[in-house]
Amino acid sequence: MKTLQAFSWIFLLGCAASLGACDAEQPLPQCTVGRGEHAVRYTLVSGIGSCAAKRAEKLGAQIFRTPGSGEPPSLVFKPGPFAANEGKDPAHPVLSTGNFTTEYPSKDEVCEVPTLSEARQFVAQATGTPVDVRYQWSNVRVQGSSAIPGTQWIADLTYSEDDCTATYVAVGLFPALKCERTEVRNGQNVVVRDPAICSLPRPSLSIDPAFPTLCDEGTNLCVLDGEPPALLPQP
Repeated sequence: MKTLQAFSWIFLLGCAASLGACDAEQPLPQCTVGRGEHAVRYTLVSGIGSCAAKRAEKLGAQIFRTPGSGEPPSLVFKPGPFAANEGKDPAHPVLSTGNFTTEYPSKDEVCEVPTLSEARQFVAQATGTPVDVRYQWSNVRVQGSSAIPGTQWIADLTYSEDDCTATYVAVGLFPALKCERTEVRNGQNVVVRDPAICSLPRPSLSIDPAFPTLCDEGTNLCVLDGEPPALLPQP
C-alpha cells in the first residue's frame, strides 16, 4: 500500500526565494508534486468547438509512494470540473493516475510520467442531457530541482466533450490562487481583479515570489508566465 508523501512548502519558499542558499551540488529531492490544487494554463494545439475553449482551471494533484522501497511514486490528477461531480457518475473514474519513471529527477532536474489513465465523467447539464467529458494526460514533466520541487510542470492533454476533441499544452503551477480581493462599495462587498495578489506573501500557502505569474482574465487564476522551469532574474 502506498502512503502519501507530504509536501513541504516552507522549504520551497525559503529555497527558491533565495537561490544562493540552495547549493547546486546537494542531492536532488525525490520526485514529488505539490499536494493540493494547481492552477493549469492551457494553450490550444488543435481542435474546434466547445472542447477547444479551455483557458485555465484548477486541478487537484498529489503523489503516493512506498517509503523505503526505492520505487518511483505514482501521480494522481483530479480535474477541477470533476470535483463537483464526484459520486454522481460512479461507473467512470474521477482520477487520472500514472507512475513516474524514476524515484529521483533526471540530470536535467525533471521527473517524467509518460502517461496517465483516462479520467472520465458524464456531467449533467442544465438542458438535462449529460456530457461525456474525458481527460487524457501524457508527457507530464514535473520540475524536480531544489528551487522548484514539484511546483511547476508541463504536459500534453487530449480533452473531449462527447464527439468534440481538442489537444492542449498544459502548464501547471502550485498552489492555485485567485488574483482577486474584496472591496466594500456602497455598503456591498465587491470582488475586484488584482494581478498583484499573485506575488504577495500569504499567511498560509503562497506562490513562490521567484516564479513569474499572470492573472488569467477568464478565470482570475494566478498562472505561470512561461514554461517550466521559470524563475525571475535574481538581483
